[in-house]
Amino acid sequence: MRHNKEEFMRTMKRVAAVALSVVVLMTSGVSAKAAVTDVQPAKSSSEAVLKWAKKVGEPFDEKTYANNTVSKIKLVGNYLYVADDAKHRIMKIDKKDGTILKEQKYYNESYIQGYVSSIGYGDNKVYVGYDNGRVQAFDENTLESLWITDENKNAINADFTFTNGKLYFGTTAKTTDWYDNGAPFSYYVVTTSDDDKTKPDEEKIMKKVVESKTGKFYLKKGVVLGKYIVISDTAGTLTMIDTTNDKVTDTKDIGEAFSGNITYDEMTGTIYFVAGTNDLYGIKVSADGKLKDEKKVRLYETGYSATTPEVYNGKVYVSGSKGKAFQDKGYMAVADVSSDKYKVNYTVELSNYSQCEPTIVKTGENSVRVYFTINDEPGGIYAIEDSKDATSATLETVYEPTGDIKNTGCMSDVVVDEDGTIYFANDSKYIMSVGKKVEDTTKSDVITVKPVTKTVKSTRSVKLTWKKKKSAKGYVIYAKAGKGKYKKVTTVGKKTSKTIKVNKDSSYKFKVRPYKLTKKNKKKYFKAYAAKAKFGSKTVKVTFKNVTGYASYKVQMKAGKAAYKTVKTTTKGGTITYTKKKAKVGTTYKFRLKGINKVNGKTVSVTIK
Repeated sequence: MRHNKEEFMRTMKRVAAVALSVVVLMTSGVSAKAAVTDVQPAKSSSEAVLKWAKKVGEPFDEKTYANNTVSKIKLVGNYLYVADDAKHRIMKIDKKDGTILKEQKYYNESYIQGYVSSIGYGDNKVYVGYDNGRVQAFDENTLESLWITDENKNAINADFTFTNGKLYFGTTAKTTDWYDNGAPFSYYVVTTSDDDKTKPDEEKIMKKVVESKTGKFYLKKGVVLGKYIVISDTAGTLTMIDTTNDKVTDTKDIGEAFSGNITYDEMTGTIYFVAGTNDLYGIKVSADGKLKDEKKVRLYETGYSATTPEVYNGKVYVSGSKGKAFQDKGYMAVADVSSDKYKVNYTVELSNYSQCEPTIVKTGENSVRVYFTINDEPGGIYAIEDSKDATSATLETVYEPTGDIKNTGCMSDVVVDEDGTIYFANDSKYIMSVGKKVEDTTKSDVITVKPVTKTVKSTRSVKLTWKKKKSAKGYVIYAKAGKGKYKKVTTVGKKTSKTIKVNKDSSYKFKVRPYKLTKKNKKKYFKAYAAKAKFGSKTVKVTFKNVTGYASYKVQMKAGKAAYKTVKTTTKGGTITYTKKKAKVGTTYKFRLKGINKVNGKTVSVTIK
């Protein structure tokens, strides 16, 4: 056995949270959606460097048996949001140096999140679910409390899904009665608007959407498919929900315990997940919210998997355990789902299995690097390289912590920002920021040009004004470009003006639809009417991502047939942006980026993109 008694007890306490069907299989996993990205983080331990490590919680307490949970990491812009049960608080952390900028106590000092907890974001709010069945919303800037839901007999311990002004989440058994049945468990929705800004403890009513009498919604996350959400319980029942009215459009029972989460491939209209004994499923989803054709392949003949896959370019990447015990070895599987018959290309053995959703980094047209953590000592970051015709891969160490931040457990997703910096946490209760070492280009005549991505986006600001509707609580704004159809833009409160942006040079029309709220907090709409529009200047924004390897950079622009001119100079790489203000409508603007270095005393300029 690889753990000493204290380590083993602490680990098993964490694992107890994922023993959803003890007599069937041992389940575990996390489910925050990881990205498929072009950004290039450190690819090996020779490139990786620890930028900072911030302790935000306390280890498992053997005396009080308190788990002292630290939530998953939510990255929003320049900030990390994390909840900490040891101090009953939510934190806003500067991603640059790990400084805790703001913190706010939970609604009640006695509240906890439970074993493996989530944190949600949407509508400029951060959400925390509690073990006593309540959800609290915090302002993303100030962390001030905005509202809290009514109580539920079961715990909120699921990943949050935000869409169209609504928050979706499920329930499971409370920490104190984990092994009790506690059924039925339910999946809920609540509107996220702050309806009474005078009350930080304004009570929101949760609406039940789905009820499960045989399964739980532990760590389950709804996946958005247009206007639909697909959700699963741990008993193996899939449910499609129409988010416009929160009605169930279809259900499907796969007949196997299912404790991981779902990934959606928009290109093929297929959802993927792993259930039972390492069975990878693919199910087509129709445009009207129906669950259609089913395919599956067994990833490994023994063990189990309760993790969430990631899919890219016809391949699925997912981890599992080779055995029944927590200490058994794991695997990372690469499965081909591009044809009618799924097949496993290969598996890579792990010291334990990865209980996170992989992060996929595109390294070429048909090649990727797959990042993940392993729930084993020392609690670090690992990767494999995969290409179109690969039949095997080697496990690469990206970063392994030492000293106080070394630990025996790690269930964290690998969160990557636009600069390629990785953020993750392990059971040491430290959040870590891992960057990439800067190459010294002055020692060589060879300049390595890093791959970059370039996007150019044109927008025009439009100030809208409209007549006030008596008794209206808010307005929904609609826009129509040219001869197109009206589409919803946004929703505002009682004010009668709003500045928005449009991305076409065509003629626009706008209208607003007022609404009021019923006693049940439902919107009742009035007749729509026109809004006046005052167009501002056109802006053109260029963004270069993943820029490294040069002492300075020049953004150059040309308007129409004119020559390129330098419009911005900077010494900071990573992500470089430039915005052309008061651009002329009808004029084509082109941009390029140059990297500048001094090599052997000479200034060398290279066009990067």
